[in-house]
Amino acid sequence: MSKPLPKLSGLIKSGAVVPATPMYGLPDIPGPVARDETTPLIETQDKVAPPETSNGGRKLTTVNVNLIDPNPLAPREVYTPEMIRDRAEDLRVQGQHDPIHVIPNPSAAGRFIICDGWTRVQACREHKVFDTLLAEIHTDLSMQESAWFGYEQNEGRSQHCDLDRAMFYEKLIAAGETAAEIARRAKLSKTMMSFYRAYGKLPEDVLEIIRLHPGKFGATEAYQLAKLYDKAGIRKTVSLANKYASEDQTQRWLTNQVQALLNPNAQKAKTAGKTIRYANGVYKQRGDSFELVITVSAEQREAFAQGLEELLEIAAIAPATAEDADEKHVEL
Repeated sequence: MSKPLPKLSGLIKSGAVVPATPMYGLPDIPGPVARDETTPLIETQDKVAPPETSNGGRKLTTVNVNLIDPNPLAPREVYTPEMIRDRAEDLRVQGQHDPIHVIPNPSAAGRFIICDGWTRVQACREHKVFDTLLAEIHTDLSMQESAWFGYEQNEGRSQHCDLDRAMFYEKLIAAGETAAEIARRAKLSKTMMSFYRAYGKLPEDVLEIIRLHPGKFGATEAYQLAKLYDKAGIRKTVSLANKYASEDQTQRWLTNQVQALLNPNAQKAKTAGKTIRYANGVYKQRGDSFELVITVSAEQREAFAQGLEELLEIAAIAPATAEDADEKHVEL
C-alpha cells in the first residue's frame, strides 16, 4: 500500500508550497502588502534593476517590488519554493532582461497589480535580489484583461499545466465570463472545455493530490476522476488518485480502472469467458470455474498428471471428509 500523500494545506502552512493568490474571494482586490518596518529599504545600485533607456512608446518605469500585489485572477495556481529560488538565482546571475507587466491597483493609489512576472516579484521579495523591477504599466487593461494578458504570456512560454488552465477558466467564469467565450478565446473545442471544467467538480481532497502532481493529472485524467467521484463517491476517487500518483501507470490504465469501478458487472462479463480448443481437447474458463477435457498419450500421461497436480496445489482446497476425497477424479 502506498504511503498517503500530504495535504496541500499542511504544505502551505509549512512553506513547502506557496499559493499564487491570496485567500480571499475573487471580487476583492488585494490591498497593500505589509512590509517589515525593522528592515529598511536599501536602494543601492546593485539592488535595483537597471532602467530602460528606450521605451518605444511604452510606459516603462522601475517599481518597488513591495508595491506590487497579486492578481486575484492569476492564470497560475501554485509556485513552489524551488521555482522561486531558481528564478532568484537567474536574476542575480543574468539580471532582468524583460520588464514585468502591471496595472494600477484601482483601490490603492500608488500600488500595482501584476499581469505577468509574479515569479520574479516573489523571487526579489523572498531572496532580496532587487528592491525594484523594471515594469511596463498598462493603464488600458481591466482586471480580467490583465489576467488574460498574463495567461497568453505564459502560454507562449509553455509555463502552464492543465491544472493552471482549468483553475484560470473557473476564476474567469466566477468573475462573469461564459464558458463558451473562454473556449473561443483560448481556442478550445467544446469537448476539451468540458474536460478542463472537470477539475472544478472534484473535491478538495482530490485536488490536493493533483496539485502535488500537476504534470501527471491532465484534463483527461481529471475528467475520468470527476466521473468516478460523481458515481462512486470520494473514498474510491481519492484511493484511485493516490494510486495513480504514486505508481508509474498510464492514462489508459486510469481510464480502465474508472470503467471497472463504474461498471463491475460489465467488466466481469467482458473478461470472464474463455474457451480454447485443441485437436485433442478443450479448455474452458467461466468466471471462477475452470474445465479441462483432454486426451493425453500414454508416454506423456505421467508427466502431464504430475504437472497438473502441481498446478492444483495453487488453488485446490482439501476436501472436508474422506467421502469427498473418494469422489475426486481426473479425466485424461
